[in-house]
Amino acid sequence: MDQTICKACNTPGLKRFLELGDIPPVNAFLHPDELKNEKAYPLNLAYCPNCMLAQLEEIVPPEKLFEEYLHLSASSAANLSHLKEVAELLNDRFKITSETKILEIGSNDGSLLAFLKPFTAHVLGIDPAKNLIPLSKEKGVETLPIFFNAKRAEQLKNERGTFDFIIGLNVIPHTPNVVDLLKGVHTLLSPKGTLIMEGVYALETVLKGEFDTIYHEHVYTFSLYALKKTFAQAGLAIVDVERIPQQGGSLRVYAQRDEESKRESEAVTALLKHEHENGWLNPETYDNVSVKVNNYKKRLREIVDIEKKKGKLIGVGAPARGVVILNYCGLTAEDIKYIVDDTHLKHGRLTPGVAIPVKSWDALSAEKSPVFLLLSWNYKASLLPRLKERFPGSRVIIPFPELEVVKLD
Repeated sequence: MDQTICKACNTPGLKRFLELGDIPPVNAFLHPDELKNEKAYPLNLAYCPNCMLAQLEEIVPPEKLFEEYLHLSASSAANLSHLKEVAELLNDRFKITSETKILEIGSNDGSLLAFLKPFTAHVLGIDPAKNLIPLSKEKGVETLPIFFNAKRAEQLKNERGTFDFIIGLNVIPHTPNVVDLLKGVHTLLSPKGTLIMEGVYALETVLKGEFDTIYHEHVYTFSLYALKKTFAQAGLAIVDVERIPQQGGSLRVYAQRDEESKRESEAVTALLKHEHENGWLNPETYDNVSVKVNNYKKRLREIVDIEKKKGKLIGVGAPARGVVILNYCGLTAEDIKYIVDDTHLKHGRLTPGVAIPVKSWDALSAEKSPVFLLLSWNYKASLLPRLKERFPGSRVIIPFPELEVVKLD
C-alpha cells in the first residue's frame, strides 16, 4: 500500500504531521524468552489534503495484529458498563424485536452481543482473533473467526441474508482497507438497516495533542467531515451523530444505505459546521500538533524524574494507549517497577517496546507507599477510588486529558 496516497480517497500527497518513532504493536505483550523476536514499526501520522483524514503512513499487516488478541472487552468493569448501555440504547431507540438480526464486526469476546441476546437471539459476531472464540462461545454468542471485507459480506449475504443492524465499535478506524469494509456493510445492511459505529474523534484527541490513541491497530482518526466523505465512497450516508466520552473523546455515528437514508439530523449539520468554523479542517491545525506532543513528552519526563525519587513508579493499566505513552516518552523498566492490569492474558508478560512486567493487582499487597502512573487514565473515575481505598494519601500521575499529579486524600 503506497504510503503517500490516501487509503480512503486515493488522493496522492499525504502530509506527515506527527512522528512517534518505531514502536512494536501495542497489544503484542511478550513472555521474557520472546523478546529477541520483538519487531517495531514506524508510527507516523499524516493527513490527506483532500478529505482531511488523519491516517498512519505505514500499515502493519492486520494478521500480525489481530489473529491473537490480548485485549478483552470483559476485562474492564467500566467498558462492560459502556457495552451494556449501548445495548440498552439500541433497544430503546430502535425497539429491537425477537426477529431483529444483528451483526457485530470486531465482536471481541462477545460481551456486547451477550447484552443484546435478551432482546433477540439473532446475533452474530465476526472477529479474527481465534483465541477469543471460546470466550464468545461461553456466552452463547456465535462468532466467525474471519476478517470482514466486501467479499466476505457477499458470502454472508448468500448464507444468512441481510441484517437490520451492523455494529462496529472501534473497529472501522482499525481497518486499513476501510472503504472495502464499508462496502461490505452496504451489502449486508437490510434496506432500512442501520450501521452503528464508534471511533476516536480527531478533534477531541489527536488535534489537541493527545497522541496516545495513535498506534498501529488504529489506522485512522476521523473528523466527522472525513468520515462523511469516506462513508459516501461506499454508498453509506451518516444520518445522526453523538459525541461520547469513551477513549478520551469519540463519535457514535449512525449510517444507512445512501439510497435508503433520510435527511441527516441537525446534530450532523451542527457538528460539521462546528468543525469548519473552528478551523479544525485547516492544515495549520494539523501542523501544530507535533509541537504540542513534543512539549508534552518533556513535561511528563520531568514529572516522572521527580516522582521516582521517592521510589520506582507502578503503572496502573496496560492498555494500548499506555504502551504508546511509555514508548514515545521513553519510560522503561528503569522508571516503572511493574504495571498492574485486570486482563489475565497479559499477566507474566512484558510491555511491548519497554519490557515492563505486567502483574495482577495482587502484586500491590507488597507495596507500602507507591507512586502510580495511571496509564488507563480514561477509566480514572473507577480506578482512582480503587487506589485510594488501598493506598490513601498516595500520589498519582494522570497523563491526560491534562497532565497532572493528584494526591488521593
